[in-house]
Amino acid sequence: MNQRRKNILFLSSWFPSKSHTTLGNFVQRHAEAVALLNNVHVLYVVFSSNQKEVFVIEDHEELGVKITIVYCKPAGVFNPIRKWRGFLLGLEHLKVKHQFHFDLVHHNVIWKDTWQPWLIHRKFKTPYIITEHWTGFDKTSRGKTPLLLKPFAKFFTRNASALCPVTENLAVNMRSFGIIGNYRVVPNVVDTDLFRLTDKPNDKVYFLHVSSLIDDHKNVSGILRSWKQAIGQNPNMHLTIGGDGPWEFFQLEAQRLEIPSVSIAFFGEKKWAEIAELMQQSHCLILFSNYENLPCVIVESLASGSAVISTDVGGISEHINNERGILIAKQDERALVKAVLLYASEYQKTNKLELRIYAERHFSKQAIAVSYDEVYSRALKS
Repeated sequence: MNQRRKNILFLSSWFPSKSHTTLGNFVQRHAEAVALLNNVHVLYVVFSSNQKEVFVIEDHEELGVKITIVYCKPAGVFNPIRKWRGFLLGLEHLKVKHQFHFDLVHHNVIWKDTWQPWLIHRKFKTPYIITEHWTGFDKTSRGKTPLLLKPFAKFFTRNASALCPVTENLAVNMRSFGIIGNYRVVPNVVDTDLFRLTDKPNDKVYFLHVSSLIDDHKNVSGILRSWKQAIGQNPNMHLTIGGDGPWEFFQLEAQRLEIPSVSIAFFGEKKWAEIAELMQQSHCLILFSNYENLPCVIVESLASGSAVISTDVGGISEHINNERGILIAKQDERALVKAVLLYASEYQKTNKLELRIYAERHFSKQAIAVSYDEVYSRALKS
């Protein structure tokens, strides 16, 4: 590992902003991890309809990461040109105001902005790597992917020094999509100081579901139907469901299904610290997704000493097994009912410390920082 702190320009197709406060928060977490060993400056260009000026540039810093966001007023069919102009303005802003000269570019999420690191590489020969999180490369969701994704991805990734999907499964899907490159899997990251072990309640078994609540992706409706069956067989359980999606809709759906109100609760968008508290007070995370890569909530749950019940989709099986939870087939509501009841009857056997140690070794900021520093060093040498 190179001990000299390298200057890393972090680019992304998704990143939290005033336009969408949670979009790409997993990218922000990677940036915070990288900042432990290197200097990181994020440049993100996003459209915002709530402004009069064509371009507004804002700077701030979070957890050692300097962030510059260029807000662009939408321009209809000329949006691509305006975003390109905003990107160039952002680069000039970094150079003039921050005197930031970068050694390497780290781009996140290929679609739609990988032209940004490619453009820098073409003009300055600066090496770039790409991290990919997106489920759009999953075969089960390809019917929803853009028609131009394949030629776009193949063209703009061809000069990347490394491709870093968050799971082996995603790497396989990307290769089958025709994306050739130097692959190195680096998983999602968890703040192990925030998501930590605490004593869990013992009055009943507490389950938790946290997600975007997009039903065709997360299958929250299936969770509710399954919970209706499970709670009828074991009333000594409780489920909390929430996230930055239509939680009120699912609250009404729970009422329609006549799920006992004492057995279920709902919440909307929360801060990370609040999610961490929920994790610490829960015994098990439930995911019933139709497709995934490696959701951050899984690594957060393990770091909090909570097991995981999940569908066996994407790269989840690379980290969840019978020692850390239960895997079931997607859309199999009977299997979900059985898994919930089984865990509720045996939850005291969960070795919370082993879950925590696994998370620290594989997903901590320190582990991810070292992995990316190795990728950066190899890219600069080559």
